[in-house]
Amino acid sequence: MSNAALASTAPKFETVTVETATVACEGGAGPLGHPLVYLHLGHDRQATCPYCSRTYVLAEGAKLGGH
Repeated sequence: MSNAALASTAPKFETVTVETATVACEGGAGPLGHPLVYLHLGHDRQATCPYCSRTYVLAEGAKLGGH
């Protein structure tokens, strides 16, 4: 199978742009989600949920620190 074919069959993971450096992820889908986890966006301004692979990215212009 070619790389292009593998890329087209790979699962698509959601990327969410957020305004805060701490986010909560529950996987969505109500009872079919996953346990609630809090993710902290680091200096790379993003975090990926270990359960559902949803990636959270800090919005352009949003501050990483809370103070």
